[in-house]
Order: sequence, then structure tokens, then C-alpha cells
Amino acid sequence: MNFTVSESIEFSNNILKPISNFKNKNFEVIICPSFMSLPFNYQILSSLVKFGAQNISHNHGKNGSYTGEISANMVSDYADYVILGHSERRINFHESNKNIDYKRKLSLENGLKPIVCIGENLDLRKSGKYLEYLTTQLNESVTTKTPINLIAYEPIWSIGTGTNCSLEKVLEISKLSKSIIGDDTIFIYGGSVNKDNISEYLSSPEIGGVLVGSASLDKNSVEEMLNIIDAN
Repeated sequence: MNFTVSESIEFSNNILKPISNFKNKNFEVIICPSFMSLPFNYQILSSLVKFGAQNISHNHGKNGSYTGEISANMVSDYADYVILGHSERRINFHESNKNIDYKRKLSLENGLKPIVCIGENLDLRKSGKYLEYLTTQLNESVTTKTPINLIAYEPIWSIGTGTNCSLEKVLEISKLSKSIIGDDTIFIYGGSVNKDNISEYLSSPEIGGVLVGSASLDKNSVEEMLNIIDAN
């Protein structure tokens, strides 16, 4: 939760020009606003970018008596993608791998492409048990393979801390993800991605994209990152 609806509309209008100027056809720009802002942002930018939801309900893919919930079917009018298993939801809402896998299946049934997030905390990284932990996340969060499998690696110790994960460490998890899910997996990195390091991550053919957090909330930062990608 970052922008109100009015703030989100203003931000969409502010990034309209830099996104219009983005010419790199090898990359797809995906914006994942809050549920409240999604329809408004869609009206402004849908001809230039794809949209994703930040989550969907685990109760049912379509309709039902689930007051306050947002189904996969509801967001599919505006979104092509959905983020699932973000660490904030795993931690704050106690979402399990099984729960995320179920949401993934609901997403696919309703025409959404799920972006499944994985990531370890600092204690697991320091103890050396992170590979075992991430292997479990991958195996239990993605139990069926599809033509397009998107995995986003977001080490919890790096999210919003300004401490980015080295390219060597990211590539280790890319290799792990593809060994479990398949070589055609689209591996995405997210974790303090910004204008200063985005070029390094995208320099590797093993990394298919980046999931940008706080740096995506600043118009100038967005413009700079788009320009960097365009120049490569």
C-alpha cells in the first residue's frame, strides 16, 4: 500500500511520457498497482504497458459469498499477471506454499499469468540453509508446470533495505529455479533494484526481468531505469 487512488492517477500521468518513449521491444513493462487503483491506471496506460494484480483471493477463482475478497476473475478484466507469495504476504498473512500453489492454479484458470515469489530471510542465508528452504518453496508453490512459469526471487534481507544481492548469488538461485521448474522458466530478480544496479542484473541472459519495489514509486527513478534498459 503506497498510493491513494488520486495519487496513483497522478503518478500514472507523470510516467506517461517516459513510458511512451520506451522503445526496447525485448522487454515488457508490467505495472502492479493496488486493487483500488488498477482500473484507473489501466485507463491511462493500458495501450503502453501490461498490468498485474498484487494478490488474489484464495477462496474462489470466480464468484461466491466471500465478502471483501477480490477474485482472479475480477482482476482479469484489467490484469494479465498477478504477484503471488510476496514475502510480505507470507509473513504478515501467514500464506503457505500450499496456499500460493492453489492461488496459482486459480490464476491460470482465469487467464492470469502468476509471478510466484520466493526468498529467504537473513538467518537462513547466514546459516547456509537457504538453498534447502528455497527448494521447498519452489517444489511446494509450483506443483504443476505450465507453458509460462515466472519465478521472482526476492531475498527478504534485501527488500527495501538498500542492500542488493550480488549477481553471483542471484544466478545461483536462477540455476536452482530452472533445475526444479524447468529450463524455460522466466527468472526475475527483485530486491532493492534501482537505477544503479538494474543494468548489471539485466546483463545476464539467465535473468529474464526485474521486479522493482520502492524505486518504482518515483517518477524520475522510473524514467532513468527505462532509459538504461533502452540503451542496452
